[in-house]
Amino acid sequence: MTPLRPEDGDLLVRYGHLYDDVIHSLHVDFVDQTQPTGGAEVVIYGREAGNGPKWIYLRLRFHKVKAFQFTDGNISYQVLSDGARISWKDGCVTLNLDPGANGIDDPDPDHVSSFFITAEGCDWEEEPAPD
Repeated sequence: MTPLRPEDGDLLVRYGHLYDDVIHSLHVDFVDQTQPTGGAEVVIYGREAGNGPKWIYLRLRFHKVKAFQFTDGNISYQVLSDGARISWKDGCVTLNLDPGANGIDDPDPDHVSSFFITAEGCDWEEEPAPD
């Protein structure tokens, strides 16, 4: 896995901001009893390089999770119809899986997502999806 750094910017630009891609899995790890949350992993099923010819799994692993929210009522987030964004603030990284209707083209810095993970660090990798 490759560590994600603030100077890398929004990795998701490379994948078309995951617009209309699908959440394959989401896992939160609570095994370290000294931390409220140890880590989280999100796997997205999408197209390579944001609409490339092949399907891939984009795996994002978050370390030392500070906050997360995965639901808001009966809304389904399986398909990322508004795409997704990665941002950095105060030394933490946030994966926003609900950036709002204009979240990709015209992000609102005050928008509070109903589906996000904020952590101290993140690693990522791209894996080929089975044919």
